[in-house]
Amino acid sequence: MQLPESFFRISQSVYQDDPDWLGENPLTVEQAFSASSDYRKKGGRVWADVVEVVADAATGSAQGVRLAGFFDPDMRIDGRPVAYFGYWETIDNLTINQQIFQRFEDWARQQGAAMVYGPINFNTYGMNRVRVSAEGDAREAAAFIGEPYNPDYYAPLLEQLGYRTRYRYFTRINNQPQALAAQVAPLLEQGKQALAGQFHFQPLTADTWRQRLAEIYPITDRMFRNNFAYSAITEAQFVASCGEPFAKKLCPHSSVLVTDANDAIAGYFLSFPDYSPLIRDHIATQETVNFAEHFDLLPEPRMALAKTGAVHPDYRKAGLFTLMSMQLTVWGAPFYQRFAASLVREDNPSLKYASNGEQQREYGLYMKVLAE
Repeated sequence: MQLPESFFRISQSVYQDDPDWLGENPLTVEQAFSASSDYRKKGGRVWADVVEVVADAATGSAQGVRLAGFFDPDMRIDGRPVAYFGYWETIDNLTINQQIFQRFEDWARQQGAAMVYGPINFNTYGMNRVRVSAEGDAREAAAFIGEPYNPDYYAPLLEQLGYRTRYRYFTRINNQPQALAAQVAPLLEQGKQALAGQFHFQPLTADTWRQRLAEIYPITDRMFRNNFAYSAITEAQFVASCGEPFAKKLCPHSSVLVTDANDAIAGYFLSFPDYSPLIRDHIATQETVNFAEHFDLLPEPRMALAKTGAVHPDYRKAGLFTLMSMQLTVWGAPFYQRFAASLVREDNPSLKYASNGEQQREYGLYMKVLAE
């Protein structure tokens, strides 16, 4: 599918006066929609549309709404075929959103979808959810890489369009990591002692991630396959999206790898610096930013993003997730002034550990039942 130029004009117009928007790479987006993409080659179907309205007749500048749709014939949620909407960017105008969402929902019905979920760009490995709220001043609430970011009117617009929240997610930010580390350090040591040497905790570096990627892929699939709307991807797709792109951004000071007595992976917790200040200052892009070149350039207060933690199903009763969270905190505290437990679903038990955050951000994933 060839996206029209207007598809990218819409996002530029929505965020033209917003210094916190991290931008998008049109080439990357176009490649994702192309017939040669992994999603399309697997049989996934895509749809896209734009509605533009003239905002200034004198200059000819245009604003409006864009929307994309995705349908994977193999995807079922609660046993029903579903479609996703994504790449949604819009001005605060209900009428034009009603027009474009009606066209999308008609397309989704034609594909056989009974339900619609979103925003989800292709699948849950891609960007998804709407940011509903963020506490703190403008600097404290600035978007980080991988975080849904949008104007405040997006969530109310979806509700007016007949969508309701399926799940809520939270990011909780602690602004006193040194104090938190001092608090959890004794509990961490007690927990490790209770494991009686069954597991080994070590820093997860970029080189370790690269070296063990072939082992990480099947374990990751097994760890996450029961998550909501999970779509399995091939090893080649995993390497492309989670191999070098993760390795070069990974924080070696705070990321954690846990292995068992046979040196097999029992769990891991990935942590990344919040590189967004450098992207906003045009020092790097989301594609080029990396730990080796850019960590020392980050201004204080630096924020660590605790992004992805997982435990092998065989060891989920060992308390490893909480211990990895504590280990990340203790190792990372000397290097950061803020910690963020990011994008945790409301029913995830790990949200309890993140309750020590002083600031909170809320996100929503939405759904709608399609009429027959």
